[in-house]
Amino acid sequence: MSLLMSLGFLVLAGAPLVWYYAALGKRITAEEKKAGRDLSSEINPFTGGR
Repeated sequence: MSLLMSLGFLVLAGAPLVWYYAALGKRITAEEKKAGRDLSSEINPFTGGR
């Protein structure tokens, strides 16, 4: 039972992190597509914007 609770907690704690990084990657991809070039050295990694 304890293992199941620990696994459930890890899933509940990890799901928002996975969602955040997926959304951030999607936003950065959209910014790069709009600019038509690689913005790796110009983009803010915390917000996904310039």
